[in-house]
This record gives sequence, C-alpha cells and structure tokens, in this order.
Amino acid sequence: MINHDFNDIDHDDFDREVTRIPQNLKAKQQLENNILKQAENYLEDISEDEHSFLIKTLQNLAVDESYFNVIAENLEQPIGTKFANDALNLLHFWKLINDVDDVKTFDLLDIVNGAFFQSEMLKAFDTLEIGEQKEQFKTVLMQSFKLYQSEFYVGCVPVLYALLEGLLTAVLVQHGYLKQQDSKFIDVYKIVPGLKGHEIKSLWHKAKIAHELNPYFSELPAYKMDSSSTVSATRHNILHGSELNCFTQGRCFVLFIWLFGTVSFMGNVRS
Repeated sequence: MINHDFNDIDHDDFDREVTRIPQNLKAKQQLENNILKQAENYLEDISEDEHSFLIKTLQNLAVDESYFNVIAENLEQPIGTKFANDALNLLHFWKLINDVDDVKTFDLLDIVNGAFFQSEMLKAFDTLEIGEQKEQFKTVLMQSFKLYQSEFYVGCVPVLYALLEGLLTAVLVQHGYLKQQDSKFIDVYKIVPGLKGHEIKSLWHKAKIAHELNPYFSELPAYKMDSSSTVSATRHNILHGSELNCFTQGRCFVLFIWLFGTVSFMGNVRS
C-alpha cells in the first residue's frame, strides 16, 4: 500500500409475525464474502491518519446526504466489532485512494464513474441467477451508470431504487418464493400474514420473504425493515413524487454501494 501523508489534508405491518420455513443449518449461515473480509482486514491495517481522513471525508459528504454519517459512525467502531455490509463495501472502493499521486485530488463520489467500480459491479452481476430478465436488468444497470456520469441524478435515484427492488423480486421468483400471476406476485409459502389472496404489494413484504430464503438479506441495508435510515425511509415519498430534496449525487452513491453489496450477496444465494 502506498503511504500518503493524510495530515496534509485540510409501514404498519413491520412487526407482525411471519411464517417460518424450516431451513438446514448450512442455509442459515451467512455466506462468506471475500470482499467484506478483505475490507475488514484493510480497516485493521490502515494508519491512524488515513482512518481520520476517511472519517472526515464521510462527515463532509454528510452535509448533503446524512447517511454518510451512519457509515462514518460504523467505521469508527473498535476493531472486532461487527461492521455493516455497506460500510465494508464502501471501504472496498475507498482503497482506490492508494492509486492516486495526490490524495487531495481523490473524489470518493467519482469512483462510480471509474473502470474498477463498474467492472466489480458487472462481475458480481454476472454471478446472478435471476432467469431470462437478467440481460434487461443489466441494460438498466448500464444506463444508471450513464445517468450518474451525466449528473442526471433526478433520473438515477429512482432507477437505482427500482433495481434494488426488481432484483430482489427476480431472486425470490427464481427460488420459488414468489409466483407471478399476470401483473401480481403471490407469496407462495404464505410467509407474510394478512394479505388478501397472499398478494405481495411492497418491498417490505418481499424483504420479509427474503429473510426466510436467507437471513443475511436482513443485513443488507436496502432491505432492513425499519426507519433507521433516511435512505430507506424516504424511498416511498421519492418514488411517489412528494420528496424532491434527495435527487443528489450523494444519494445515488449510497444506492450504488447498496446495490453492489446486494448483488454481491445475491450471486451466492442458493435455495
């Protein structure tokens, strides 16, 4: 690793019971993710100056997107603490700072436009088993990169939210947990209680079902069924046009990190 002198840098049904599907112990285990392990090792090895610079960078970005403070707080935990999925995935790309000659020129938000981020995303995407729609999803993903590069965040944000939900739907269909009937999706195992005709109508319903497929889905911030994250809590209002303050580069970046972590995990999921 190149050593830089960082000192020079001036829903109502969330709590209702669900049907539990018997699972074998192997299926319940979190699948090891080499990227997350490598990121955790990197966090243990970086200098105090680099760590301080990382936290300061995230706190500065939080002026426009408060979720960066959530990531910063997670990365400030003592070594040995359980680190969040998105914090470690962000760290995987933060390592690119070691490739620049002058850390003052490093723009964390710009890494989405780089070859490394996009190739890593596509490599993870290629491992997905989501049926015949895979190429269509890939086309949408590639266009989201173009929207981000063109600074069309008002288009990029809803596309990324759509990808996060659409890919989850595709995985649940592929593994037999959802069944499509015309334009509806049916909860095959009747996991979510109180639904007329067992028709799934929200991301949170899908997230509950995904937890039964593999508990690690609940570790992915995009599918956490609570309001602890503004990125999740404002999703409905953004997509329905009543929240217009979140079409920002910072929000897009967070969603790209979430998408990367989600796709990386989904590629390892097996029934």
